[in-house]
Amino acid sequence: MDNPFPIERTVTPPRTFREVKPGSFIYERPDTIPADWCDEMIRRFEANPEQQNRGRIGQVQGLDAEIKRTMDLVVSGREDWKDIDQVFFRCVGAALAELRETFPFFKGPFKDMGYQIQRYQPGEFYHWHIDGGSHEFSQRQLVVIWYLNDVPGPGGETEFLYQDVKVRPER
Repeated sequence: MDNPFPIERTVTPPRTFREVKPGSFIYERPDTIPADWCDEMIRRFEANPEQQNRGRIGQVQGLDAEIKRTMDLVVSGREDWKDIDQVFFRCVGAALAELRETFPFFKGPFKDMGYQIQRYQPGEFYHWHIDGGSHEFSQRQLVVIWYLNDVPGPGGETEFLYQDVKVRPER
């Protein structure tokens, strides 16, 4: 079915992005974080269990194992993760610079809400949800997901319900 609200592209399509499914507004950009940095992020995450928390949800950061079962580590604001935070920040900046060439509504200022690493073990999940809501989340315009490792499957994809899209994790 054709998208009734096609996105007007005022400039050339993104150079390093690929739209996963036409009209979905879900894009992939391969090889964004160098493999050695991905390995370092995983190593450091595993070496610091005291900094990890059970996956929290929503603005109040509540726990609900029926919605989200992960281990999370917020890297932003931690002195010992400052280098990793900067890697994420620079990767987003490079992506935004390219997106701004294609989508003019991404030209305004953005509020960076920080970064976290989430680990999913087999059988763990984040149930269907919308990355938005009231208060600060209501202004969310862009969500970025980096995969730090490959997940060969079966299973393990990030699913986008309404776009009918599954993305296989590849770093």
